[in-house]
Amino acid sequence: MTGTLRSSARSPIAVAIMGALILVFLVLGVGGGRFPDAFRGVNADAVVSVGSHSMGSRDFEKDWEQQKQQWDQQSGQDLTNQFLVQNGADTQMLDKIANEQATLEMLSQAGIRPAPALIDDEIKKFPWAFDRVTGQFSQQQFVQVLAAQGLTPTQAEAQIGDELAMRHFGFAAAGGFQAPWLAVALGAAEVAEARDVSYFIMTPSAVPTPAAPTDAQLQDFMKAHAAQLTMPERRIVTLARFSAKEIAPTLTIDPAAVAKEFDFRKDTLSTPEKRTVVEIPVKTAAEGAEAARRLFGGEDPAAIAKSLGVEPVIYDQKPQSAIADPKLAQAAFAMKEGQVSAPIAGGLGLAVLKVSKVTPGAPATLASATPQIEAELRQKQAAQKAYDESKAFDDARQSGASVADAARKAGVATITLGPVTAKGLDEAGKPSPMLTDRILKAAFTAPAGQEGDLNDDAGPGEYFALKVEKVLPPALPSLADKRAELTRAYMMQTLITELKAKAAELQAIAKKDGNLDAAAAKVGAKVQHEAGMTRLKAEQDQSLGREFLQQVFGAKAGDVFPAGGQTGVYIARLDAVHPGDPKQTAEMVAVIRSRASQAYAEDLLEAIQAGARKDLKVTINRNLALQTLGVDQSALPKGTSAAK
Repeated sequence: MTGTLRSSARSPIAVAIMGALILVFLVLGVGGGRFPDAFRGVNADAVVSVGSHSMGSRDFEKDWEQQKQQWDQQSGQDLTNQFLVQNGADTQMLDKIANEQATLEMLSQAGIRPAPALIDDEIKKFPWAFDRVTGQFSQQQFVQVLAAQGLTPTQAEAQIGDELAMRHFGFAAAGGFQAPWLAVALGAAEVAEARDVSYFIMTPSAVPTPAAPTDAQLQDFMKAHAAQLTMPERRIVTLARFSAKEIAPTLTIDPAAVAKEFDFRKDTLSTPEKRTVVEIPVKTAAEGAEAARRLFGGEDPAAIAKSLGVEPVIYDQKPQSAIADPKLAQAAFAMKEGQVSAPIAGGLGLAVLKVSKVTPGAPATLASATPQIEAELRQKQAAQKAYDESKAFDDARQSGASVADAARKAGVATITLGPVTAKGLDEAGKPSPMLTDRILKAAFTAPAGQEGDLNDDAGPGEYFALKVEKVLPPALPSLADKRAELTRAYMMQTLITELKAKAAELQAIAKKDGNLDAAAAKVGAKVQHEAGMTRLKAEQDQSLGREFLQQVFGAKAGDVFPAGGQTGVYIARLDAVHPGDPKQTAEMVAVIRSRASQAYAEDLLEAIQAGARKDLKVTINRNLALQTLGVDQSALPKGTSAAK
């Protein structure tokens, strides 16, 4: 199952900072935890590659979409890829991926690799790779699931090997790492200190309500925010689709066919008897007799096995076929619940068995099996029909027929969709259920007017062909279509600008006079006082707002500062900073040391990744990354490579 592992050429920097890597991998889990969605193998179309490690365009696109969702949530709007790239988001992400891939490669070159048997054991922990009937690991099912993800077993094994290497290395060597006491003590002193602050809130009513903008002002506003407002490239496509998934619900299954299939598969459809069996391997009959006596007495099987220098084997509610040794399996399924066996000579040696639970099997009935059989027959017939239609279509296309005419000859109606974006979103921002990832990729790589041939890589029973009718380049929306949204955005920006100017004026008054009362009087506000604020209390109570609290704990005594809040703008002054109680600070040292150690690990990770990337040759294909994101590179201004 497991392929040959990578070469063991050593990297000097890997050896030099081996010890430093320990905690980082343990705490932060570099590159792990994504099986089976994004295996990391060497890709021919890599956007980032270093040695035997790389990330292909498909995985890059997945990571980008996940990150973009966070950016969209933070900004409250659907940011375009063009806008994000213009602000350096792609270079930030490519740098991060490059650092991670370099770190993985460094481990590999340092010789940190799991044995093939360990990778096999890890693979066999995935429940989706087990046959539901036999309860055994199915190599065929494992390969099929990977294929549905567009992956190979070799890619899967390589990724699992990387994850195991980092996990085992971290757990083996990371024990006991702690941040230096001096650093923890300084952190505890910060946490324990208390701060007094005075403030008032300037509400939006402190400035006039902005007037509704004119068309000319809205046009200027659109031009000033063209990067955010520009609609991405959109396309109109004519699609011929032959889908078993779409055909299946329309089919009616003959009851006679169901009965015939049931008779043929009755045994495999039945639920097998399952048992919980404890197996303790023994070397001699005397050891076996002793183990059996102790098992019968109710002693813990693990303790018995440990005293004999072996590990117990426990089968928890498994069918007979799941027990590795056929002779022991036969004996276990002939015993009664609660029974302990004498030493049994199995194919792999002597063992003592105890059956702690028996769950009887259930024979399948036609009534109980009908839904499953119907679904399977429906899918099989739908797949055949989709294939027949696609073959008829392909024959017509090879004879010179257009996509629309070939579909008509195959008995399938075409559908015109669009304009849609590369994400499959229509003009209202809603996704079209007809457009899969493969169809969209084909639609946005074909030139306008091209009559496409049959595409059969969309998955089992899925075929399609399309024609790109029209390509709509990126463009600003019309004022008429977006007037309401633009008006709200314009008035909000105007209000914010006025509030900022007013806040600066009040801040200047407060600094000049040395108190907040005069500034507060200008807007009819009342000064409030908060005494004894600590970082711990601030974390528990966020009612004053994160920005305000960050300013409070970043300022010096006497500083006057503004801060945004939910109901307006704070104008505040830090009145005093009080050191924490020494006894309380000392008690806090032990509490925050783990957090301080994690902060050290995060800083250490950045240094390690930077060192790995510097030591190893990392290749970044930014052009491929931008093509994958559908970004028009010709429209990018100069200097977009720097992250902003």
